[in-house]
This record gives sequence, structure tokens and C-alpha cells, in this order.
Amino acid sequence: MKSIRLLAGWLCIVLGFAVMILISFGVFDPIAPAATGTSILPVLVGMLPSVSFGIALFAIGVWLISSRKR
Repeated sequence: MKSIRLLAGWLCIVLGFAVMILISFGVFDPIAPAATGTSILPVLVGMLPSVSFGIALFAIGVWLISSRKR
């Protein structure tokens, strides 16, 4: 059980990094139109769900690894 939890934790960390890399390459396009021109805020708000998902995956992985039963 301990090794499964450790493996799942490392898998979540790797997936969190993969989501962030895919976002940086532009795989996940923001929902808001990019031609707003005056402000970048709508684009950042459009990317918020995918960025939050990547951060949540990373946080779950760290929690799984650090809180294993001793």
C-alpha cells in the first residue's frame, strides 16, 4: 500500500509538470479571445482553470508522498 501511494504521488507530480509544460507550449488555449488589445486580464482569467488543475495535481502528489504512513 505504501509503494502504491508513493507511485501515485510521483505520478501526480509528473502530470502536474506535464500540464504546465503543455500550457507553456500553447496546447491549452485560453477561453477568452486573445485580441482584447487593452488588457491581458481576460486571457489570464481564461487560463485559470487549466493552470489551477496543474497546480492541484502537483499539490496532491506532494501530499501523497509527504504524508505516507510510517
